[in-house]
Amino acid sequence: MYRIIDGRARGKTSRLMLLAKENDAIIACADPKTMERKALAYGIVGLTFIPYNKVMGYHYDKPIYVDEIEGFMYHINRNIGGYTLSMED
Repeated sequence: MYRIIDGRARGKTSRLMLLAKENDAIIACADPKTMERKALAYGIVGLTFIPYNKVMGYHYDKPIYVDEIEGFMYHINRNIGGYTLSMED
């Protein structure tokens, strides 16, 4: 599992897109149309983007990479009161 943890405006999304491209993965995100435009601006083509609500209950034959995990967690269960996240070297 890849974890991209960094500050704001540090290239996390573009790195996620490159990893998804390399691993033939789908990207789950809040706004697929906006992400498609970002990918094109980065020069990355051929990615598939799906909204968060298409992840739960569906079976995909490709790995799913999630952009903005906190937004995804909020979307799937608004009762989550907290979580931990380890920064690894």
